[in-house]
Amino acid sequence: MRVRKISGVGCSSREEIVEVFGALDADANRLCELSFDVFTTPERLRALERLERVAHRLRAPGHALINQLDAQASEEELGGARRSALADRLRITKVDAVRRIAEAADPGERRALTGEPLASQLFATAAAQRDGLIGEGHVAVIRSFFAHLPAEVDVSTREAAETDPADKAGGYRPDELAKYAQRILEWLPPAHLD
Repeated sequence: MRVRKISGVGCSSREEIVEVFGALDADANRLCELSFDVFTTPERLRALERLERVAHRLRAPGHALINQLDAQASEEELGGARRSALADRLRITKVDAVRRIAEAADPGERRALTGEPLASQLFATAAAQRDGLIGEGHVAVIRSFFAHLPAEVDVSTREAAETDPADKAGGYRPDELAKYAQRILEWLPPAHLD
Protein backbone atom coordinates (compact mmCIF):
# COMPACT_ATOMS: atom_id res chain seq x y z
CA MET A 1 0.00 0.00 0.00
CA ARG A 2 1.36 3.39 -0.97
CA VAL A 3 1.30 6.09 1.67
CA ARG A 4 0.92 9.64 0.43
CA LYS A 5 2.11 12.66 2.34
CA ILE A 6 -0.75 14.40 4.04
CA SER A 7 -0.77 18.10 3.39
CA GLY A 8 -0.77 20.20 6.50
CA VAL A 9 -0.34 17.32 8.94
CA GLY A 10 2.21 17.97 11.62
CA CYS A 11 2.47 18.44 15.31
CA SER A 12 0.67 21.57 16.42
CA SER A 13 1.11 23.04 19.89
CA ARG A 14 -1.83 23.60 22.22
CA GLU A 15 -1.02 27.31 22.20
CA GLU A 16 -1.23 27.46 18.39
CA ILE A 17 -4.54 25.59 18.33
CA VAL A 18 -6.06 27.81 21.03
CA GLU A 19 -4.82 30.92 19.21
CA VAL A 20 -6.30 29.84 15.87
CA PHE A 21 -9.67 28.96 17.42
CA GLY A 22 -9.69 32.31 19.23
CA ALA A 23 -9.00 34.19 15.99
CA LEU A 24 -11.66 32.14 14.20
CA ASP A 25 -14.24 33.02 16.86
CA ALA A 26 -13.26 36.70 16.78
CA ASP A 27 -13.45 36.87 12.98
CA ALA A 28 -16.80 35.05 12.97
CA ASN A 29 -18.11 37.55 15.55
CA ARG A 30 -16.96 40.47 13.39
CA LEU A 31 -18.53 38.94 10.29
CA CYS A 32 -21.87 38.41 12.05
CA GLU A 33 -21.93 42.09 13.07
CA LEU A 34 -21.56 43.37 9.49
CA SER A 35 -24.34 44.84 7.40
CA PHE A 36 -24.18 44.05 3.70
CA ASP A 37 -26.41 46.92 2.57
CA VAL A 38 -23.59 48.53 0.57
CA PHE A 39 -23.06 45.41 -1.57
CA THR A 40 -24.39 45.04 -5.08
CA THR A 41 -26.07 41.80 -6.17
CA PRO A 42 -22.83 40.41 -7.71
CA GLU A 43 -20.94 41.30 -4.52
CA ARG A 44 -23.57 39.54 -2.39
CA LEU A 45 -23.28 36.43 -4.58
CA ARG A 46 -19.46 36.49 -4.29
CA ALA A 47 -19.75 36.91 -0.51
CA LEU A 48 -22.11 33.93 -0.30
CA GLU A 49 -19.69 31.90 -2.40
CA ARG A 50 -16.82 32.80 -0.06
CA LEU A 51 -18.89 31.87 3.02
CA GLU A 52 -19.75 28.52 1.45
CA ARG A 53 -16.11 27.86 0.65
CA VAL A 54 -15.08 28.58 4.25
CA ALA A 55 -17.86 26.31 5.55
CA HIS A 56 -16.58 23.51 3.28
CA ARG A 57 -13.03 24.02 4.51
CA LEU A 58 -14.02 23.90 8.17
CA ARG A 59 -15.23 20.31 7.73
CA ALA A 60 -11.62 19.10 7.29
CA PRO A 61 -10.47 19.80 10.88
CA GLY A 62 -13.79 18.40 12.09
CA HIS A 63 -13.03 15.16 10.26
CA ALA A 64 -9.62 14.97 11.92
CA LEU A 65 -11.10 15.55 15.38
CA ILE A 66 -13.84 12.94 14.88
CA ASN A 67 -11.33 10.37 13.62
CA GLN A 68 -9.01 11.08 16.56
CA LEU A 69 -11.90 10.56 18.97
CA ASP A 70 -12.54 7.22 17.30
CA ALA A 71 -8.89 6.19 17.52
CA GLN A 72 -8.01 7.53 20.96
CA ALA A 73 -11.07 8.05 23.17
CA SER A 74 -12.78 5.30 25.08
CA GLU A 75 -16.54 5.19 25.59
CA GLU A 76 -15.82 5.83 29.26
CA GLU A 77 -14.00 9.08 28.42
CA LEU A 78 -16.78 10.09 26.03
CA GLY A 79 -19.54 9.18 28.47
CA GLY A 80 -21.03 6.67 26.02
CA ALA A 81 -20.93 5.74 22.37
CA ARG A 82 -19.21 8.18 20.03
CA ARG A 83 -22.45 9.02 18.19
CA SER A 84 -24.20 9.82 21.47
CA ALA A 85 -21.27 11.86 22.75
CA LEU A 86 -21.13 13.90 19.53
CA ALA A 87 -24.90 14.38 19.45
CA ASP A 88 -24.95 15.58 23.07
CA ARG A 89 -21.86 17.78 22.87
CA LEU A 90 -22.69 19.38 19.50
CA ARG A 91 -26.43 19.50 20.21
CA ILE A 92 -27.29 17.64 17.01
CA THR A 93 -29.38 14.54 16.40
CA LYS A 94 -27.84 11.09 16.65
CA VAL A 95 -28.64 10.66 12.95
CA ASP A 96 -26.56 13.77 12.20
CA ALA A 97 -23.77 12.48 14.45
CA VAL A 98 -23.70 9.14 12.61
CA ARG A 99 -23.63 11.00 9.27
CA ARG A 100 -20.68 13.15 10.42
CA ILE A 101 -18.79 10.08 11.64
CA ALA A 102 -19.32 8.40 8.27
CA GLU A 103 -18.32 11.57 6.39
CA ALA A 104 -15.11 11.80 8.40
CA ALA A 105 -14.08 8.21 7.80
CA ASP A 106 -12.99 8.37 4.15
CA PRO A 107 -11.74 11.91 3.53
CA GLY A 108 -10.50 12.41 7.08
CA GLU A 109 -6.91 12.06 8.17
CA ARG A 110 -5.96 8.66 9.53
CA ARG A 111 -3.12 7.13 11.49
CA ALA A 112 -1.48 3.74 11.26
CA LEU A 113 -1.48 1.48 14.30
CA THR A 114 2.08 2.68 14.88
CA GLY A 115 0.82 6.29 15.01
CA GLU A 116 2.30 7.53 11.73
CA PRO A 117 0.02 9.68 9.55
CA LEU A 118 -1.67 8.00 6.59
CA ALA A 119 -3.28 9.58 3.58
CA SER A 120 -7.04 9.68 3.64
CA GLN A 121 -8.83 6.95 1.73
CA LEU A 122 -10.28 9.62 -0.55
CA PHE A 123 -7.14 11.71 -0.93
CA ALA A 124 -8.27 13.97 -3.82
CA THR A 125 -11.69 14.43 -2.23
CA ALA A 126 -10.10 15.43 1.07
CA ALA A 127 -7.82 17.92 -0.71
CA ALA A 128 -10.76 19.48 -2.59
CA GLN A 129 -12.70 19.82 0.67
CA ARG A 130 -9.70 21.37 2.49
CA ASP A 131 -9.49 23.88 -0.37
CA GLY A 132 -13.18 24.67 0.07
CA LEU A 133 -14.09 23.54 -3.44
CA ILE A 134 -16.59 20.86 -2.42
CA GLY A 135 -19.07 20.30 0.37
CA GLU A 136 -20.80 17.42 2.13
CA GLY A 137 -23.10 16.74 -0.82
CA HIS A 138 -20.13 16.24 -3.14
CA VAL A 139 -18.39 14.00 -0.61
CA ALA A 140 -21.56 11.91 -0.25
CA VAL A 141 -21.72 11.43 -4.04
CA ILE A 142 -18.06 10.38 -4.21
CA ARG A 143 -18.47 7.99 -1.26
CA SER A 144 -21.55 6.47 -2.91
CA PHE A 145 -19.62 6.14 -6.17
CA PHE A 146 -16.92 4.16 -4.37
CA ALA A 147 -19.51 1.99 -2.66
CA HIS A 148 -20.71 0.98 -6.14
CA LEU A 149 -17.23 0.52 -7.61
CA PRO A 150 -16.62 -3.21 -8.06
CA ALA A 151 -13.97 -4.73 -5.79
CA GLU A 152 -12.20 -6.13 -8.87
CA VAL A 153 -11.18 -2.63 -10.00
CA ASP A 154 -7.39 -2.35 -9.66
CA VAL A 155 -5.70 0.19 -7.37
CA SER A 156 -4.51 2.58 -10.11
CA THR A 157 -7.97 2.66 -11.71
CA ARG A 158 -9.51 3.30 -8.28
CA GLU A 159 -7.14 6.21 -7.65
CA ALA A 160 -7.90 7.70 -11.07
CA ALA A 161 -11.62 7.10 -10.53
CA GLU A 162 -11.46 9.01 -7.23
CA THR A 163 -9.27 11.82 -8.53
CA ASP A 164 -11.40 12.59 -11.57
CA PRO A 165 -14.75 13.21 -9.80
CA ALA A 166 -12.99 15.05 -6.97
CA ASP A 167 -11.33 17.35 -9.50
CA LYS A 168 -14.58 17.87 -11.41
CA ALA A 169 -16.69 18.35 -8.24
CA GLY A 170 -15.58 21.95 -7.76
CA GLY A 171 -17.41 22.92 -10.94
CA TYR A 172 -20.53 20.82 -10.41
CA ARG A 173 -23.47 20.78 -8.03
CA PRO A 174 -23.78 17.45 -6.17
CA ASP A 175 -26.70 16.33 -8.39
CA GLU A 176 -24.62 17.04 -11.52
CA LEU A 177 -21.64 15.23 -10.00
CA ALA A 178 -23.86 12.19 -9.34
CA LYS A 179 -24.72 12.01 -13.06
CA TYR A 180 -21.04 12.34 -13.95
CA ALA A 181 -20.07 9.59 -11.46
CA GLN A 182 -22.74 7.32 -12.95
CA ARG A 183 -21.20 7.86 -16.41
CA ILE A 184 -17.79 6.85 -15.03
CA LEU A 185 -19.28 3.60 -13.72
CA GLU A 186 -20.75 2.99 -17.18
CA TRP A 187 -17.36 3.68 -18.84
CA LEU A 188 -15.54 1.01 -16.85
CA PRO A 189 -14.60 -2.00 -18.99
CA PRO A 190 -17.14 -4.84 -18.74
CA ALA A 191 -14.51 -7.02 -17.04
CA HIS A 192 -14.73 -4.67 -14.06
CA LEU A 193 -18.51 -4.84 -13.92
CA ASP A 194 -19.25 -8.41 -12.94
